[in-house]
Formats: sequence, structure tokens, C-alpha cells
Amino acid sequence: MKKHILIVDDEQNIREVCKELLEEEGYKVSLAVDGQDALEKTDMDIFDLFLVDMAMPRIGGFELMKMIKKKQPLAVIIILTGFSSIEGAVKAVHAGAFQYLSKPINADELIDAVKSGLQYSQDLYGPLQKAFEPATEIIKKEPILLNGFTPEEKMDFMSLGIIRRFDIGENIQMGDDKLGTIAIIETGEVSVWLNNTTIDYLQKWDSFGEESFILAGSTLASLRTETVSKVRFFDRKKILDFFAYKGEKLLKRFMINLINCIYFKWRKSIQRIVMLKLVTGES
Repeated sequence: MKKHILIVDDEQNIREVCKELLEEEGYKVSLAVDGQDALEKTDMDIFDLFLVDMAMPRIGGFELMKMIKKKQPLAVIIILTGFSSIEGAVKAVHAGAFQYLSKPINADELIDAVKSGLQYSQDLYGPLQKAFEPATEIIKKEPILLNGFTPEEKMDFMSLGIIRRFDIGENIQMGDDKLGTIAIIETGEVSVWLNNTTIDYLQKWDSFGEESFILAGSTLASLRTETVSKVRFFDRKKILDFFAYKGEKLLKRFMINLINCIYFKWRKSIQRIVMLKLVTGES
């Protein structure tokens, strides 16, 4: 059965572009012209994922999110907005948004976000054993942290990092001064541990340590290689110098990507921990 997506946006061109892109990927797509129209459609149909614009007449995006969550607490909602701000991203994810996309819509970002959201929804309703297996991720073409960067900006950013090779079973302590603040997996698979519990698995182009970029030294989890792996490490000062040179606009884009990464991983980790406690009976 095709996954059913509801696009809620008062701009007709945005609705139609998103609809065309997602239908080409094989999804069933319905449209709503504003929040009120969306609520009426949720009374008549069930949707697997929602794309919701923030600024709309009658019922705005944040208010609509709350109403959808009352009807469908585990609804996956992706926010669309023309206001690219860090505050907006934080507010959106705190209100329950799965991810935050800024306009103009990038086709690859939209499709990747929808695939990730549907996979997350499937994991929530899937069998309990999924909580103990490496998640089946979509194939990533590049780190999420670099969404919206030009090819030149991506190349310049990646050149800041230093690659290190790790054998199977090696521990990677991110607090080590020799390693950087943020790590991006180049090859292999790396598990994330918290208090002797596996809370996540990282694969090619996944990143780790984003929260330490915002609050230095805040990473509590540790990493361990499950296969021979290559990891690219980025020093916080070099990243800050990079954006000081590239400008505030690109820094804001990076921070939005970074926030998306953090909240997506937190949701996955919380899901895994809750499932583990359900199975083991721990309080």
C-alpha cells in the first residue's frame, strides 16, 4: 500500500511542486490549502506523514501541529517555512516536528526528509526487535549537516576534517583533545553507547557530537567501531573560523541542519531505550 502524505500550504505553487516530486517517488499525496482544510481532511482520511507550512491563514502551522498531535500523537510532521532562523527550528522541533525544511524547497532534501520520517514512523509501530538491530537507513549521498550547501562549500567544509582509521571493537572517546568536536562516518559502522547500553548505530555520512558544538563538552555517550571504519573529525575552532569567513547565512543553515540531526537522533535513542526497558521489564 502506498504511503499517504498530506501537504498543507497556502501557496499553490509549493503544494504542486511538492506533490509532483513525491508522486514521482511513488507516494499517494493529498493537498490542503490551510490548517482548517487540513483538519477537515484528517477527519475523513488517515495520513502517514504531514508536510505543514508555518504561516497560513485561519489556522497556523504551530496550532495545526498541536491539533494533529491530539488526534494522532505519533504523527510525523515536517515543517516548511520561508523564515530560515535558528529560533524557528528550535520552536518547531520542541512543538513536535520531525524535521524543519526552509523554503525554497530543495528536492533532494524534501525526499530524504520524507523517507526518513516514514522510516521513523515504521520503526515506532514495527516489531520490538527493531530496537536492538542496526536501523535500516536510507542511502545518504552526503552528511545531513551539509544540506543546502553548494558543492564548493561542501568541499571546503569537508577539507577541514582529519580522517582516522579504526579497527573493529575500538573505542572512540570524543572528549579526547586529539579528536575534534564533530565526527562524520566516512566508511564502516559505529555503535553509540550510553551507560553500557547501545542507543544508536552510525553508518556512512552519519554524524556525531553535534550537541558539543553548541555546548562544549556536553557529549555523554561513547563510540565503538562495529566494523573497520574511517571517521572524519572536525575541530570546533576550525568550524567557527570557517563560518566567520563564509558568512552568517551559511552558519544559520548549518545550525538548522545541526538541530535537525540532534533531535532526529534523540528520538531514535529514546525509542531504543524505551523498547529495551519494555522487553527487560526494567523501570
